[in-house]
Amino acid sequence: MKRITITMFAVAAAAASALALQAGNQDRPPADEVARFTPEGRLIRPKGFEEWVMVGASTGLSYAQPQTPPAAGAAPGMFHNIYLQRWAYRHAMRTGAIPEGAMFVMTFYAPSRKSNPARSGFYEGDRIEGLEVHLKRAGVDSTGWGFYGFNSDTTSSSAKLPGALACYSCHKTEAAFDNAFVQFYPALRGRLLAKVDSQLPRAP
Repeated sequence: MKRITITMFAVAAAAASALALQAGNQDRPPADEVARFTPEGRLIRPKGFEEWVMVGASTGLSYAQPQTPPAAGAAPGMFHNIYLQRWAYRHAMRTGAIPEGAMFVMTFYAPSRKSNPARSGFYEGDRIEGLEVHLKRAGVDSTGWGFYGFNSDTTSSSAKLPGALACYSCHKTEAAFDNAFVQFYPALRGRLLAKVDSQLPRAP
């Protein structure tokens, strides 16, 4: 009986180790999903992000109060698509935290309704050149995150945008989770914001 118990314990321990190793491998960033920099410290334009996890999208989203209501039938504004590396998404869903090295890539599309059989509403039309990157990297800024802008498809690298810009303070005060606008990302908010809610003090 003792020998059987020891054997069962050994099997369980081996299974736990295998699961831990598998989880670690899942969160290990592949080379093509890691932030790379020039010798001058400029972020090299990410490649292949279209195959990452699209964690959220919006159209006409603005952080400023509109001065006048939009005209009936007017285009809602640009579409924004947000992508996150696959390994970073898996880590966030498994642990409830955004890992170091995570990159949110935002792309822009013009609103369109030109193609048949569309008769109302809008869909993503032509992609607008350029993209923005929000990178979690210790030491890059007091917030622990850096913003980078690529103004065209030929821009190969970008210096970190200055920390005095409003995007840093806005994300620090308005982001729902770890300086990231998770409140706008349905693929993440159910997991990450649930963790925030669980840590809030409960009324007696």
